Amino acid sequence: MTKAIILSGGYGTRLRPLSCTIPKSLMPIVNKPVMERQILLLKSAGVKEIVLAVSVMDDIVKNYFKDGSQLGVRIHYTEEKHPLGTAGAVKIAEPYLEKENFFMINGDVILNCDLKGMLKFHTAKKGIGTIAGKVVDDPSRYGVLIENEDTHQILEFLEKDEYSPPNGKIIPMPINAGVYLLEPEIFSYIEPHKKVSIERQVFPIVAKKEQLFYHQISGVWKDIGKPYDLLEGNMILMVDLMKNLEDNVKNLIDQSADIHPSSKIYSPCTIGEKVVIHGDCNIGPNVILGDNVFIDNNVELRDCLIYNESYISSNVKIDKAIIADNCHIQENVTLRGNNENLVILASYVEVLKNLEILAPKTISLTVCHHEVLKESMK
Repeated sequence: MTKAIILSGGYGTRLRPLSCTIPKSLMPIVNKPVMERQILLLKSAGVKEIVLAVSVMDDIVKNYFKDGSQLGVRIHYTEEKHPLGTAGAVKIAEPYLEKENFFMINGDVILNCDLKGMLKFHTAKKGIGTIAGKVVDDPSRYGVLIENEDTHQILEFLEKDEYSPPNGKIIPMPINAGVYLLEPEIFSYIEPHKKVSIERQVFPIVAKKEQLFYHQISGVWKDIGKPYDLLEGNMILMVDLMKNLEDNVKNLIDQSADIHPSSKIYSPCTIGEKVVIHGDCNIGPNVILGDNVFIDNNVELRDCLIYNESYISSNVKIDKAIIADNCHIQENVTLRGNNENLVILASYVEVLKNLEILAPKTISLTVCHHEVLKESMK
């Protein structure tokens, strides 16, 4: 039986202030935490036992998943007393993983791909490790994989700061998607009680032994390193989820939602449980509303995420923004991002009436949790 480990130790620095109160691994992705979506994907591939390697805000993660029974899996937890790197975190989990091969997934990756196909490929190749990857136009942000195209052996594993494009020209390359399938033999390459990177210190050695392989995945893969990646990844997965449903649906709307007939929903949109939308609103495209969100009259929303329990008053316009849980936007407010620079409100932010909050051209405009905005920001 194949097992799995998910690493959730990152601080999510680039997602602040959202990650000040929500662990990066619990960031909502189409109204489910990213790690929950990973667990459900692993379960669909036959994985029933999963280790969550936690550190930052570990109590929140443990309280959410508990023993995993509500998701139909068995969950174990390991904790890093101090940072041990990606390989060091796996080494701690050796007692749970030493007898079977196992998936290893970075907890900040949006996935909807064929893990069963990856397992079949890995079994056939009989190597120590298989790395899932995708070909991207600009590989400079990721670890790059140099492979033998006939055997799919990885010849070199280069982290992003080690890769130089040939002749300085960026070309499409296979990149590391942060999803691995490993044999227990991998533990013999990891020194215990030390900070070790599996990407920088382990995979290059395994590649030299011709025991590391590349498997190209299809479907959704998206790193949520930055706020715009989080927004874009939500929209990509939302469309993919609808595409894979048997019914030809254009929106994901919970049956408990109360939407006034004069309001219009422009696809694609997701509307969570017990959402209330009053009259003459225009919602969408590219909008995801969490549970128990209240939308008053004459509201316009597009290209935005609004988390649970938030309250949007009348005559509000929101475009290119992420609004965390329990925010309150008063009447006649405009929130507008600028291309990839978003307006980001952390949890429990209140925006007083008649304000304009506009992101500049060069950076996202962020507001920390529990703040009250009393003046326009442009």
